[in-house]
Amino acid sequence: MMSEDIQQTALKMQIVATRLLRLARSAHGDYRLTSAQYSALSVLYERGPLALVELARAERVAHPTMSRIVIGLAKIGAVSRPVQETDRRQRAVALTQEGRALYERIAGNRTAVMATVLGRLTPSARQEVLDVVTSVVTEIEGRDGRS
Repeated sequence: MMSEDIQQTALKMQIVATRLLRLARSAHGDYRLTSAQYSALSVLYERGPLALVELARAERVAHPTMSRIVIGLAKIGAVSRPVQETDRRQRAVALTQEGRALYERIAGNRTAVMATVLGRLTPSARQEVLDVVTSVVTEIEGRDGRS
C-alpha cells in the first residue's frame, strides 16, 4: 500500500505531467498533428517501416484506430504504404522524406520544452530522473508484454 505522501506526490506529478504534455503538444505549432499521429511518427522514426498491426501494438491501440491514424498521416504525405517484396499482400507503413522532416521539426520543438525543465537540474539529478523514468516505463511495458 502506498503512503499518503507518495499518493499526494503522485497526484501532483500527474497534474504537472498533464501540463507538460499540453506544452509539448503546443510545440506542434501549425502542423496540425494530433498527439496520436505524432506518436505514430515517432515509432516509425525510431523503428523504421512496420506492418499496421505492429504499429498498432506498439502504440497500444486497436487496428482500426491505427488505420485511421495512418490514413490521416498519408493524406498529409507523412507516410506511405509500400508493398512488401516478400508478401505482396502485406503493406508496411513507412515515413516519407516529408514525414521524417516533419517529425524532426516537431521533435526539436518538443525537446526544447523538455530541455527547459531539465536545465533547472544538476547533471546528476538529470541522469537520476532519466534512469528512474526509463526503468519504470520499461518495467510497466514488460509487465503487459508490450514495448
